[in-house]
Amino acid sequence: MIKQDIYLYNWDWKVRVYYAIDNYDINTILKDLDDIGCSTRDMQETQQLLLYGGDNVGITYTSNADRKTITVIGITSSADEFQNTFDHEKGHIAMHIARALNIDPFSEQYQYLTGDIGIKLFAVAKHFLCDKCRKRIKYLS
Repeated sequence: MIKQDIYLYNWDWKVRVYYAIDNYDINTILKDLDDIGCSTRDMQETQQLLLYGGDNVGITYTSNADRKTITVIGITSSADEFQNTFDHEKGHIAMHIARALNIDPFSEQYQYLTGDIGIKLFAVAKHFLCDKCRKRIKYLS
């Protein structure tokens, strides 16, 4: 598992992303979700998805009160599947923040938000974006 914590300064928002998780990491993720007020039902659904969903799954949960988002990008079967899951979950992060901060998703401000998220996440995500690079990550070997 790789854990990445970012702070979106312009939006005063914290995001934690878990990459390439396995079953041993699920309790850590569930504790983080509980810490930001995730409902029991949502935590149970998350646990089931992470245990039995297979490759190419992700989740995103946000606490508007805490201004925090937790995202999980599970093990993916290829670089292009990583890109797909990454974009999907990154989209949820942006939409959750936009909704909480009343940002119009058709606005320039929204595009700056998505750019800020992408720039911050790139430091880790880049290692999953090509199949040769993925083989260097011990979690995927």
